[in-house]
Amino acid sequence: MKHRLLASLAAFGLAFTSAATALADDLESLLGTWSVKKTNEQDQAFFQVIEVRKDKFIFKLTGLDDTVFIYAEGDLKLEKAGPFKMVRFVNIKGGQSATDLQPVEEEFASIYVLGENTWTTASNFDRERPQPPGIEVYKRVKLDEPKTLVIDKIVMDETPQPATWYVCLEVTVEGTTRKYNVAGKGYDKTPVTIPLDLNFPKVKPGQKATFTCKLDDVDEDVCTEAVDQRSTGGFAASASGSESYKPEANWRYSIHWHLK
Repeated sequence: MKHRLLASLAAFGLAFTSAATALADDLESLLGTWSVKKTNEQDQAFFQVIEVRKDKFIFKLTGLDDTVFIYAEGDLKLEKAGPFKMVRFVNIKGGQSATDLQPVEEEFASIYVLGENTWTTASNFDRERPQPPGIEVYKRVKLDEPKTLVIDKIVMDETPQPATWYVCLEVTVEGTTRKYNVAGKGYDKTPVTIPLDLNFPKVKPGQKATFTCKLDDVDEDVCTEAVDQRSTGGFAASASGSESYKPEANWRYSIHWHLK
């Protein structure tokens, strides 16, 4: 009896170890970006994109031109559920962009199957949701060669500055910072388009750029800590795109970029 119990425990341990190893291998295989093309009820095409980074994920709902409509991020966990493999998305924050995130009081669980460059998920079967249950076949997005990220322009739609104002923009990508500021160059109206042409080499799609935008009515103060208005934000590099920001009730602007 004792030997039979030990043998059973050994078999259980071996099975548990094999399952854990298989899930670890799957997590390694999932690293990267996955995409599936879908259509909505108005027959408009869009992409669902999931980027897996170790045990973290980024989810985006985008248009065909890479415009982001929904953005979410959180933790990703792989589990066994009987004979099935399950992926769970937990600790989620979501919004319309990476700079507009709120906690999401819900978790998502999907059964999945990994193929050669495919990731098939059975979604919305775990609970009743507005979206119907369905099978989605994500395809691995081929990694693009690094390109040059060009910050084209900033469009200032509205500012809190009542008279002549100056602008200072600092953008950082992977530790490299570029600054736009032209001494003596002031503006006294909105909307106004300000050409930038800030270049960052060796940037891949999805890499994050962060920035600080400053406004002041004193030219010498606009790039200092004594600045009147300061706004921070970020965006993910893409073939082309723009992001709008509204740091104050009477301050609105957008940043435009592309990869070349």
